[in-house]
Amino acid sequence: MRSAVATVHEFDDVSGAARALLDAVEGQVVLQEHSLGILWCDADADGAAISAEIERVSGIPVAGMTSLALFSTEGYQEGAVVLTVLTSDDVRFTLAATAPFDDSYEQEIADVYQRLLPADAAPDERPALMFAFCPNGMPFSGDKYADILGALSGNAPIIGGVSSDDYDYERARVFLRGEEHRDALVCACVWGEVRPVFAIRHVTSQFAERIRRVAEAKDNLVYRVGDETFVEYLEGFGLRTDVPDPLVSFTQYPMMLTQEDGDDETPIMRHIAGLDLETGMGTFIADVPVGAQANICLVGRDDLKVSARESMDILLKKMGEQTGYEYSAVICISCGGRALILGNDADAEGTILTGMLPGRMTLSGAYGLGELCPTRYADGVATNRFHNCSITFCAL
Repeated sequence: MRSAVATVHEFDDVSGAARALLDAVEGQVVLQEHSLGILWCDADADGAAISAEIERVSGIPVAGMTSLALFSTEGYQEGAVVLTVLTSDDVRFTLAATAPFDDSYEQEIADVYQRLLPADAAPDERPALMFAFCPNGMPFSGDKYADILGALSGNAPIIGGVSSDDYDYERARVFLRGEEHRDALVCACVWGEVRPVFAIRHVTSQFAERIRRVAEAKDNLVYRVGDETFVEYLEGFGLRTDVPDPLVSFTQYPMMLTQEDGDDETPIMRHIAGLDLETGMGTFIADVPVGAQANICLVGRDDLKVSARESMDILLKKMGEQTGYEYSAVICISCGGRALILGNDADAEGTILTGMLPGRMTLSGAYGLGELCPTRYADGVATNRFHNCSITFCAL
């Protein structure tokens, strides 16, 4: 498989933006029989219209999402549209979107997976990789994407994220073949001889003196940690809880969860999304399991730089362990909270990644409000997880 990445910063002229992106792609790669476009775009760009024009001109179907900032082979990008094209004679791609989510979201995800299956797929065939572009602000836990898609696909690996904007929560969208969606999941599957490898790093600076077990929780709602309500637990760190937007206010203070179930020892990070000061309850973007050990972390800029470098280094080592296979593209989904913490050093992760990227490879990706990536992957079977405050990678 081959890849190309193109970037434009002028996107008001939809036709001109699409043409500029395609011209740049054609300068890098010769399109083969099957192609897939992935569009990462600024929330002010009309990603649906641009993707429609790309497909009209080139025939390349496009899926993607908005983001507050982007990655390309040239590094960190703001106010931009980034197009990745994957192309192959031997690898095939399928794309589909769910119906708008309602109470039957599990069935809607099951339905979309059926539409992703090639007509000639063997009964036990699983995709080599799934891309998941998730809508912002759904009334269910982000873990449902990993759990449901993993179960349907025989635990095929998933890379993706939750669409974002500049934290106004109004302009986040996902795209598929010229249509935009604010409350639907867009998926793309890769079928064939592909050997994806993955890497993920969290941030581990933490207040070690208040490690407590989650005593009472349901899905992404946490009622008690240790013998305190969740709000009391936070206040025990000296943190204010009477804040207008907990997701932004507590970006620098995610909760790390460690489980001792013997199945997967990788800690998971969770962003605080809401607080109920009357009941003491905390709301999170994804599940918080009862019995997990909880700790509130303090995340600094240096921590983020170290984790980006470590994760990219792990990815490169995994690529080097594969023989007889040439990698072409790196996809990176980083947490929007990391971009906020980096502040005026916002290009730090992009600079690190492009500095480590092998010269023959492309890089693209986005900052999301949640990341999907396996914590373990071997023999085509993945342990898919939903993450916060993490930087995740897939090479293919």
